Amino acid sequence: MVNEDQVNKRYYGQSGSGASQEATRARIHWMCRHAKRNRVLDVGCSQGIASILLGREGFEVLGIDIEDGAIRYARAELAKEPAIVRANVRFLAADATKPHKWGPFDTVLLGEVLEHFTQPERVLANVSNWLADGGVCVITVPFGLHTFHDHKQTYYAGRLAKLVDPFFDEITMEVHHRYLCYAGRKRSFRFRRPDNAERMRRLIRLDEEQFLARERDYQQREAKLRGMVRSQHERIRALEAQLKEKDDRIEELLRHLKVLQRQLAEARSSMNQGKGGRP
Repeated sequence: MVNEDQVNKRYYGQSGSGASQEATRARIHWMCRHAKRNRVLDVGCSQGIASILLGREGFEVLGIDIEDGAIRYARAELAKEPAIVRANVRFLAADATKPHKWGPFDTVLLGEVLEHFTQPERVLANVSNWLADGGVCVITVPFGLHTFHDHKQTYYAGRLAKLVDPFFDEITMEVHHRYLCYAGRKRSFRFRRPDNAERMRRLIRLDEEQFLARERDYQQREAKLRGMVRSQHERIRALEAQLKEKDDRIEELLRHLKVLQRQLAEARSSMNQGKGGRP
């Protein structure tokens, strides 16, 4: 997938809108808060900001990404850090769908990764193998539809839960800035959890709350746009009235000009007749 997110620049307030910068920082900080113990694998690390932040806090981090350009950028950012941070973090161009003999890791981060795969369970199976017993997987994905050419999945709370349940026991699932944020603990053995009525109700409520919030947002935007349209219509009507007033004035001036032209023609005619009658 082509690295176009410029996540470091958004994190540091150098790119994107204020809302986009705030959302980026909130997601990254949420992931870092849920990292446990010491050894961390950052899958799809992009430009490396989460890995570096954890390295500053003493975690041993391996950041991987399939994009060579992203890894070069991350290494350049890491080179700006103090030696003690540089010793804690490594970046590697690698494919998370391959069964590398890594680990065990205490935490694996998957920040905005799963939506880029048609078969995300392949990545989750590897992540589960790379995690130590009781290790934590931290996931963020866009909530609902985010139109982007490389997004191959659309996630709501229920769908994400169904995907991750065979691999992890849920610790928490939240929504922040229209992103699903999940943390789960590695299962000791893999199975599909039977539907739990209370859990399903909670996931449905989570989805409904987000749908309601988004609907309110759309209604507010619609009301704002309607107000702007009304204001523009009023301005157009005012300009049309001014234009009509000017057109009427021009018509009046043209009529006056025709009168003056006629009077001038009559005066010239009289003068010519007077000259012709002289002895």
